[in-house]
Amino acid sequence: MTKRKRFEAAIAGRPVDRPPVTAWVHFVTDESPAEVFADRAAAFFERLDFDICKVVNDYRYPLPEGLETIEGPEDMRRFRRLAMDHPAFVQQPRAIRLLRERLGPDVPILDTGFDPFQQVMRRAGYDRAHVVFAHPEAASEMLEAVCATMEDFMAALREAGCDGVFFSINGAITGGSRAVDRATYERFMRPYDLRMLTAMAPMVRILHVHGAPVDVTRVLDYPIEALSVSDRLAGNPSLADLRRLTDKCLMGGVNEVLITERGVDALRAEVRDAVRQNGGMDRLIIAPGCTIPTQTPSFLLRALVEETKALALRRAA
Repeated sequence: MTKRKRFEAAIAGRPVDRPPVTAWVHFVTDESPAEVFADRAAAFFERLDFDICKVVNDYRYPLPEGLETIEGPEDMRRFRRLAMDHPAFVQQPRAIRLLRERLGPDVPILDTGFDPFQQVMRRAGYDRAHVVFAHPEAASEMLEAVCATMEDFMAALREAGCDGVFFSINGAITGGSRAVDRATYERFMRPYDLRMLTAMAPMVRILHVHGAPVDVTRVLDYPIEALSVSDRLAGNPSLADLRRLTDKCLMGGVNEVLITERGVDALRAEVRDAVRQNGGMDRLIIAPGCTIPTQTPSFLLRALVEETKALALRRAA
């Protein structure tokens, strides 16, 4: 199968010769032009021969001019819907176009997106979350502006040749510093998640339920094509648990936290175990649960790809 046919079959639940495989890192390109980011992403993909070119987005959402963080409701009311010619939204679509030109039509390209609340926190600081929660009316104005902007950005990605979005949400985290209760999730996150997912269609929507521990039952009714969870992290559902909860394509199986500390044999074993937990090779993308460390050595990633490719030989035998 070609890379695209393998990806499309996995997403649709059709038989595959083997699962697609991918991994991704941050290239620290938040102030670099699209050409630099695209060249690094393409070289990483080509060197390791992944099935999917899944890229990050380091061009963070801008705060209103003059703001360094959010101190109160007056700061939130300064947010406005931004045009797609704003510098924060120009480079990533251009990078996608450059990747498409270089990689050709057979390579599935996935961008990374974030829910509107997370977009703001990634720039203002997650220690400002309590300010947002304390002022729901002003927060609604801010999140509406951010969501509308990001809906436009989804259209820009689609026009650039992007095949899908790896959509990271924080609304299912139930423990640790980013934990949110059900009411907070319903008020500040869920409505905007759903709007974003609607805007992504017809691109493939891979919901990344970020963090640990998470309650995936909050999002099982989301309109998506695939589900990603850090299934190897403590407190999170395993791939076997997820397969019992959904018939969607699952993306995961590799421990992103321990990948640099384990030997090749352990990584290969994770690939085989992921297939076992999934109940077979269909409806599965072999990948880390989230971004891997930038210093992850290539010999480990090559082993990841090689072991996944070997699954096709075992099936044929």
